Order: sequence, then C-alpha cells, then structure tokens
Amino acid sequence: MKSELIELIEKIPMLPETIQKIEDVFHNPVSTTNDMVKAIESDPLLIARILKLANSPLYGLSRTVTDIVHAISLLGRDMVRTFAIASAANGTMVLDLAPYGLSKDDYLERAQLQHALGSGLAVKISRKSLPSVSLASYLLELGRVVISRYLIESDQADAFANRLKNGEDIGGLELEFCGARSEDVTATIFNHWKFQPDLIYVIRYANEPEDSSDEELKIASQILKVAKESISLDGKITDDTLITGHALMHEYEMKTENFDEVIEKIRLAA
Repeated sequence: MKSELIELIEKIPMLPETIQKIEDVFHNPVSTTNDMVKAIESDPLLIARILKLANSPLYGLSRTVTDIVHAISLLGRDMVRTFAIASAANGTMVLDLAPYGLSKDDYLERAQLQHALGSGLAVKISRKSLPSVSLASYLLELGRVVISRYLIESDQADAFANRLKNGEDIGGLELEFCGARSEDVTATIFNHWKFQPDLIYVIRYANEPEDSSDEELKIASQILKVAKESISLDGKITDDTLITGHALMHEYEMKTENFDEVIEKIRLAA
C-alpha cells in the first residue's frame, strides 16, 4: 500500500464515543436491549439516521419504526449496531467517488443492497457470521472513498477514471495506482478504528476466501464475496451480477435457493 494512502488513513478521525459504547454493549453476552438504548440515547442525530435507514423498504419491516427501542426490537442488535457504525463512519469523510464514476447516491445504494444481500445470506447460511458480514457488507466500499481522495490529491483521478471506463479490471487498477485493493484499504481503516480482528480478517479475505485458514471466518468471507460480486459498481442487481452470484454459491457449495430467496425479497422491496 502506498505510503501516502496509509497517511490518509491515519488522518481519518476516530469514531465518536457513542460507537465504543455500542460496541461494548454488543460484545457483552449479558447485555440487554435497554443497555443498547442507553448507549445510543445521548446522540439524537445518530438515532435519526438509524431510524431513517431502518425504514428503508429493503428491510421489509411490517410497520414504521418511530423510536430507537422499536428499532432495536424489530431489527435486532446486529443491524442496529451496523446502522450506527455506518452512519458514524460515513460521516468521517467526504463521499466523493468521482474517480470511479460514482455519485454519493450510487455509493449508498450499493452499500444498502450489499448489506441486505449479505446479511440475508448470513441469516440463512451461518448465523454466527452475521455480526461480521452485516457490518463488513455495509462498509466494504469505504476503501474506495479513501482511494478516491488519494487519486484526486495525487492528480491521478482522470487517468484512473479513463482506464476504468475502458474496461480495465478495477482490482488491478487499484493495485497499480495504490498498491492495494479497496478491500485491503477498508480493512486497514477498521484496524485504525480498533475493531475486533475477526471483522478485519473477514474483510481482508473478501477477494480470496479460499486463502483463509479459519473455517468459520472463511464462510463469512465467502458470503461477503457473494454479496459484493452480485451488485454492480453503481449499485444495481443485473443479469450478469446474478450469474456471478449463482456461480459463487455453487463454488462454495451453498444452496442457490437461499440466494434466490434473498434476491427476490430485495426486488420486492424496490
């Protein structure tokens, strides 16, 4: 990874104290819904953002979520934790992805679809993987936000964008220009924020899950790869991305019916 890119990551602000409180509650096996409410209730802006995300049609709730207690009860702590961290993380940097030809809305749309697919598959395939997959799938693209800033500041944005438009492999371009793929950058950001090693591990192996030596975490990385490869760069589910998703499900010996069911739920919510 280029030293300038590492320097940019080191300058990213730490997440607010509220997030550490949420993490402490989340990882405490005897904590309660009320404990999670107490961790969040002092941050009204964060509560508003969580409620906005929670009411997205993608999550298919039967009724409108009007307060944080309902959000935690209906969504579960995994998703509330993800929404809280995603809101805080996205607020630490300017979401300018011009070198990738993406708008802020493209970025957020991909994040939500990736999360809906990843977390939906995790529930069906390996419930143990949900905490890592839920958060990783929503914030996997953070690395591209930092790469974009690096490319803009180093006057390489146009060269990168032109080659990407010409159909060159995105991972290969990231390696050439930055010395790392976006997933590695995302993992480094999470390390900078001092998240648990398992989450960082899952993100780092999102491109090559087969290289993982831990079987449980390998499954999480496989689910993450299926989710990210099944959504286009600009946040769309297409015939081509579905073919790729199916192929990966076969490769990982996962039931394609699970994939089809989650995709159908996402499409009905659109």
